Amino acid sequence: MAEEKEEKNGVKEDKKEKKEKQVKKTKEKKEDKKEIKEKEEAIPEEEKDSKKAKEEAKAKEEEEKEKKPEEEKRVEEAEAPPKEEKPPSPPPPSPLKKKKINKMDLAEIEEKLKEVREKMGGFDSKYAQHLLKRKEILEALKK
Repeated sequence: MAEEKEEKNGVKEDKKEKKEKQVKKTKEKKEDKKEIKEKEEAIPEEEKDSKKAKEEAKAKEEEEKEKKPEEEKRVEEAEAPPKEEKPPSPPPPSPLKKKKINKMDLAEIEEKLKEVREKMGGFDSKYAQHLLKRKEILEALKK
């Protein structure tokens, strides 16, 4: 039991020490603040006025910078005519991009077959073979 009392006393002493440290820290902070105030008071009033003037000028400049974008937006909105809403139209197909064979209809496949015959000299290529297969499938679906 004596050991338990000693441990409790040790814990109580630790808590007291912590509180004392905290009190010292707060006192030091207060003293630091007082020193800063004293230093500011020691500065001649002319310098204070010039500092205040500079700070005010900076604040005004910042306010003007913030107001300018708002004013420009308002001017742009006023100048811009109201936009008419149009339904988005699909972009025109680019001539460079080839259409997939599975997406072609019968007329397009026949056109491509003619081009293949003229350019490649026959239907030996895989492209031509795929076109022929798709043509057969579409003809079967029509019947």
